[in-house]
Amino acid sequence: MKKSIILLFTLLLSLNVHASDKASAESVERLMELTEVPKMMDAMHAQMTTIFSGMSKQLELTEEQQPAFDKYMRKLANLLQEEMSWDKLRSPMIEIYANRFTEEEIQGLITFYESDIGQSTVKKMPLIMQDSAAISQQLMMNFIPKVKQLAQEMQNDLASSKQVAG
Repeated sequence: MKKSIILLFTLLLSLNVHASDKASAESVERLMELTEVPKMMDAMHAQMTTIFSGMSKQLELTEEQQPAFDKYMRKLANLLQEEMSWDKLRSPMIEIYANRFTEEEIQGLITFYESDIGQSTVKKMPLIMQDSAAISQQLMMNFIPKVKQLAQEMQNDLASSKQVAG
Protein backbone atom coordinates (compact mmCIF):
# COMPACT_ATOMS: atom_id res chain seq x y z
CA MET A 1 0.00 0.00 0.00
CA LYS A 2 2.80 2.35 0.93
CA LYS A 3 4.53 1.61 -2.40
CA SER A 4 1.29 2.34 -4.26
CA ILE A 5 0.95 5.71 -2.54
CA ILE A 6 4.57 6.60 -3.31
CA LEU A 7 4.12 5.50 -6.93
CA LEU A 8 0.92 7.54 -7.26
CA PHE A 9 2.57 10.58 -5.67
CA THR A 10 5.57 10.26 -8.01
CA LEU A 11 3.30 9.94 -11.02
CA LEU A 12 1.24 12.98 -10.03
CA LEU A 13 4.40 14.97 -9.36
CA SER A 14 5.82 14.09 -12.78
CA LEU A 15 2.55 15.09 -14.47
CA ASN A 16 2.60 18.39 -12.62
CA VAL A 17 6.19 19.06 -13.65
CA HIS A 18 5.32 18.23 -17.28
CA ALA A 19 2.28 20.52 -17.19
CA SER A 20 4.36 23.41 -15.86
CA ASP A 21 6.81 22.99 -18.76
CA LYS A 22 4.01 23.45 -21.30
CA ALA A 23 4.13 26.80 -23.04
CA SER A 24 1.44 29.27 -22.08
CA ALA A 25 -1.14 30.42 -24.60
CA GLU A 26 -0.06 34.01 -23.97
CA SER A 27 3.55 33.22 -24.87
CA VAL A 28 2.51 31.38 -28.01
CA GLU A 29 0.29 34.31 -29.03
CA ARG A 30 3.23 36.68 -28.55
CA LEU A 31 5.39 34.45 -30.74
CA MET A 32 2.71 34.39 -33.42
CA GLU A 33 2.43 38.18 -33.29
CA LEU A 34 6.18 38.53 -33.73
CA THR A 35 6.26 36.07 -36.62
CA GLU A 36 3.24 37.74 -38.24
CA VAL A 37 1.43 34.43 -38.66
CA PRO A 38 -1.94 35.99 -39.62
CA LYS A 39 -0.25 38.05 -42.35
CA MET A 40 1.56 34.94 -43.59
CA MET A 41 -1.76 33.07 -43.73
CA ASP A 42 -3.23 35.84 -45.90
CA ALA A 43 -0.19 35.66 -48.20
CA MET A 44 -0.54 31.89 -48.42
CA HIS A 45 -4.21 32.22 -49.41
CA ALA A 46 -3.29 34.74 -52.12
CA GLN A 47 -0.58 32.45 -53.46
CA MET A 48 -2.91 29.46 -53.51
CA THR A 49 -5.45 31.51 -55.47
CA THR A 50 -2.73 32.44 -57.97
CA ILE A 51 -1.74 28.79 -58.33
CA PHE A 52 -5.38 27.76 -58.84
CA SER A 53 -5.96 30.40 -61.50
CA GLY A 54 -2.75 29.41 -63.29
CA MET A 55 -4.10 25.91 -63.66
CA SER A 56 -6.49 26.99 -66.41
CA LYS A 57 -3.61 27.21 -68.89
CA GLN A 58 -2.59 23.66 -68.13
CA LEU A 59 -6.12 22.36 -68.44
CA GLU A 60 -6.30 23.74 -71.99
CA LEU A 61 -9.78 25.14 -71.48
CA THR A 62 -11.82 26.50 -74.35
CA GLU A 63 -13.10 30.07 -74.35
CA GLU A 64 -16.52 28.70 -73.47
CA GLN A 65 -15.18 26.75 -70.50
CA GLN A 66 -13.06 29.58 -69.08
CA PRO A 67 -15.91 31.55 -67.40
CA ALA A 68 -17.15 28.43 -65.60
CA PHE A 69 -13.61 27.59 -64.52
CA ASP A 70 -13.06 31.15 -63.25
CA LYS A 71 -16.36 31.01 -61.36
CA TYR A 72 -15.35 27.82 -59.56
CA MET A 73 -11.85 29.08 -58.87
CA ARG A 74 -13.38 32.13 -57.15
CA LYS A 75 -15.61 29.79 -55.14
CA LEU A 76 -12.59 27.66 -54.27
CA ALA A 77 -10.61 30.72 -53.18
CA ASN A 78 -13.52 31.90 -51.02
CA LEU A 79 -13.91 28.43 -49.53
CA LEU A 80 -10.20 28.29 -48.76
CA GLN A 81 -10.39 31.72 -47.13
CA GLU A 82 -13.40 30.72 -45.02
CA GLU A 83 -12.33 27.24 -43.97
CA MET A 84 -8.65 27.98 -43.45
CA SER A 85 -9.02 31.46 -41.97
CA TRP A 86 -6.80 32.59 -39.14
CA ASP A 87 -9.88 32.93 -36.93
CA LYS A 88 -10.48 29.18 -37.29
CA LEU A 89 -6.83 28.16 -37.10
CA ARG A 90 -5.74 30.44 -34.25
CA SER A 91 -6.87 28.38 -31.25
CA PRO A 92 -5.80 24.98 -32.61
CA MET A 93 -2.42 26.39 -33.65
CA ILE A 94 -1.85 27.87 -30.21
CA GLU A 95 -2.70 24.51 -28.68
CA ILE A 96 -0.31 22.70 -31.04
CA TYR A 97 2.55 25.05 -30.20
CA ALA A 98 1.77 24.88 -26.48
CA ASN A 99 1.78 21.08 -26.59
CA ARG A 100 4.99 20.78 -28.61
CA PHE A 101 7.13 23.53 -27.10
CA THR A 102 8.06 24.22 -23.52
CA GLU A 103 7.68 27.70 -22.10
CA GLU A 104 11.47 28.01 -22.17
CA GLU A 105 11.59 27.15 -25.88
CA ILE A 106 8.82 29.62 -26.73
CA GLN A 107 10.62 32.31 -24.72
CA GLY A 108 13.81 31.54 -26.66
CA LEU A 109 11.94 31.89 -29.94
CA ILE A 110 10.38 35.14 -28.75
CA THR A 111 13.84 36.46 -27.89
CA PHE A 112 15.08 35.49 -31.35
CA TYR A 113 12.14 37.05 -33.19
CA GLU A 114 12.43 40.24 -31.15
CA SER A 115 16.04 40.55 -32.36
CA ASP A 116 17.06 42.32 -35.57
CA ILE A 117 17.93 38.99 -37.22
CA GLY A 118 14.60 37.52 -36.14
CA GLN A 119 12.68 40.47 -37.57
CA SER A 120 14.72 40.26 -40.77
CA THR A 121 13.71 36.61 -41.01
CA VAL A 122 10.04 37.53 -40.54
CA LYS A 123 10.23 40.18 -43.27
CA LYS A 124 11.89 37.77 -45.72
CA MET A 125 9.50 34.86 -45.13
CA PRO A 126 6.72 36.21 -47.39
CA LEU A 127 9.26 36.57 -50.20
CA ILE A 128 10.49 33.04 -49.60
CA MET A 129 6.89 31.82 -49.67
CA GLN A 130 6.28 33.76 -52.90
CA ASP A 131 9.35 32.24 -54.55
CA SER A 132 8.34 28.80 -53.30
CA ALA A 133 4.85 29.25 -54.71
CA ALA A 134 6.31 30.23 -58.09
CA ILE A 135 8.39 27.05 -58.12
CA SER A 136 5.35 25.01 -57.10
CA GLN A 137 3.36 26.57 -59.91
CA GLN A 138 6.08 25.66 -62.41
CA LEU A 139 6.13 22.11 -61.10
CA MET A 140 2.34 21.94 -61.38
CA MET A 141 2.61 22.88 -65.06
CA ASN A 142 4.57 19.67 -65.60
CA PHE A 143 2.48 17.67 -63.14
CA ILE A 144 -1.02 18.37 -64.48
CA PRO A 145 -0.45 16.97 -68.00
CA LYS A 146 1.09 13.84 -66.48
CA VAL A 147 -1.91 13.43 -64.18
CA LYS A 148 -4.25 13.90 -67.12
CA GLN A 149 -2.34 11.24 -69.06
CA LEU A 150 -2.39 8.88 -66.10
CA ALA A 151 -6.12 9.45 -65.63
CA GLN A 152 -6.71 8.70 -69.30
CA GLU A 153 -4.65 5.49 -69.05
CA MET A 154 -6.62 4.45 -65.98
CA GLN A 155 -9.90 5.20 -67.72
CA ASN A 156 -8.80 3.12 -70.72
CA ASP A 157 -7.72 0.22 -68.48
CA LEU A 158 -10.99 0.34 -66.57
CA ALA A 159 -12.96 0.35 -69.82
CA SER A 160 -10.90 -2.63 -71.09
CA SER A 161 -11.44 -4.52 -67.83
CA LYS A 162 -15.16 -3.86 -68.00
CA GLN A 163 -15.35 -5.20 -71.57
CA VAL A 164 -13.38 -8.34 -70.66
CA ALA A 165 -15.55 -8.98 -67.60
CA GLY A 166 -18.82 -8.17 -69.39
